[in-house]
Parts: sequence; structure tokens; C-alpha cells
Amino acid sequence: MKKIRKYFLIDGLIGSAIFYYFVRKIQIFYDVDISIDGYGLAGAAWYGLGLGFVFGVKFIRVNELIAFFRKK
Repeated sequence: MKKIRKYFLIDGLIGSAIFYYFVRKIQIFYDVDISIDGYGLAGAAWYGLGLGFVFGVKFIRVNELIAFFRKK
């Protein structure tokens, strides 16, 4: 059985925040009004938070950053 990393949740949350930020920036750039288009905010939540979590878990390694800064 594969062991879950210590910072699994933190890695995912950082990825979610990054993706959500960029999805909202794109929506603001294209003038998506979330009060009229409810799917606009749902899209930001799905793509930003959902796929961002997967991206964060796959590519972001908080434990390596902590180890890097502790060496100095």
C-alpha cells in the first residue's frame, strides 16, 4: 500500500489556490459576470480548485522547499 505524503493536503491547497486565481483572472479579463452566469463561478471552482488540487499534489513539493530553506 502506498504511503500518503506528509504535506499531501498542503500541496493540493497551494495548487488549488494557484489555479483558482488564474481561472478567475481569465474570467475577469473576458468580463464573465458570475451574478448572471452561475456556471462561471462553478467553472472556476471546478477547474481552479479541482484540477488545481490534482496539479498541486502531482507537482508541488512543500517538504523539498522546507528542506531547502532549513539548509541555509
